[in-house]
This record gives sequence, structure tokens and C-alpha cells, in this order.
Amino acid sequence: MKLLPRPKTAVMMSFSLMALYFVGIGVLSMEYPLQLVGAVFVGGIHALLGWGIYSGKEWSIGLGKYLSFVDLIFSILWMMLGVLPQGAALFFLSALVLVLLSDSEVEGEILGRV
Repeated sequence: MKLLPRPKTAVMMSFSLMALYFVGIGVLSMEYPLQLVGAVFVGGIHALLGWGIYSGKEWSIGLGKYLSFVDLIFSILWMMLGVLPQGAALFFLSALVLVLLSDSEVEGEILGRV
């Protein structure tokens, strides 16, 4: 009986959760159109990368590393500004993705080599 998901599934679900997180921020700030557009755009990029990981696209690995690093930096800034729960959630998700995508075995699994 396996309790832990495969690394490919964990990365894909993390990107999906981050996409849902950013789209949720956009929905909560509907009275500010620019913030709504920005949040939906960032959420869409995360969803696109989640789809790329799911379908085993090579471009999604490199872009996923960069985007998760940017998410990590912004989550640290949010925590420094006092937005602790949201910053901590984004920090742990982006750190998980960054560590997993940096592993060559996970990369091989995503690309279908393993």
C-alpha cells in the first residue's frame, strides 16, 4: 500500500494548487480589475505548467524551476510583510516543487524515461 504520491503527481498537484491559490486571490479582489487580471494571469501560468508536467513536456521542467524560485522569493517577501499563512503556504509548495524539479530522477519520470 502506497501512501505517498509519485513525484510527478506531487509536482503537478502543487502547480495546480498554486494556480487555484492565485485565481482565488483574483476572485477575492474582483473590485480591483488590474489585480484580478494579474492574479488570473499568474494562476494561468501555473496551470499551464501543471499541464506541461502532466503531459511530460520538456519545456515545463525548466520554466517550472524558474517560476517556483520566483514564487519562493515572493513568499519570503510576503512573510516579511506579515502575510504569514498565505506566504507560508506558498513557500512550502514552491520549495517542494523546486526541490523535486531539481532531481534528475524526477525529471526522468516526468519525461517518461523511467
